[in-house]
Amino acid sequence: MAALSRQGSNLYSPRSAWFGQVITCGSAEIKLNLISAQSDSLTADKITASAQQISAAAGDFSAYALHDAGFAILHEGEEALWLLLHQWIDGGICTQHLWRSDLTGAVSFRPAPAHLMACVWELAIIDFERRAWIETVMAGLPHTAYLSRTLPRGKL
Repeated sequence: MAALSRQGSNLYSPRSAWFGQVITCGSAEIKLNLISAQSDSLTADKITASAQQISAAAGDFSAYALHDAGFAILHEGEEALWLLLHQWIDGGICTQHLWRSDLTGAVSFRPAPAHLMACVWELAIIDFERRAWIETVMAGLPHTAYLSRTLPRGKL
């Protein structure tokens, strides 16, 4: 696995972010959120590849008491295409999978190093989803209330 480079700037610059679609992952519905450092859109092949990766991960959560809801982030960054998958389980716990793919060529997600978690832009979406979870499911509302709470298009 190639080492992460220091190509990108360490200075903060807002990035476009928006809700994409809901993807089925086993019995769960996953809200796919999108971020791009390059533009206000992502190509269909990148979104399709992320949806396939998310759907294929369904068995990874079979040992947990799932809430059948979660969220994902597809982030076209400066040095890679990142895919984060989070699924809610009992106890208000959020699981995580993290993959990366090269920015050029066909999308081919592979696991990211285990010590990586999220970048500052992804953390903004994680915070949005945390608040949505607390204000809906953890307040006694159905999962549909959580799924209807989507990230507005804007800058992070």
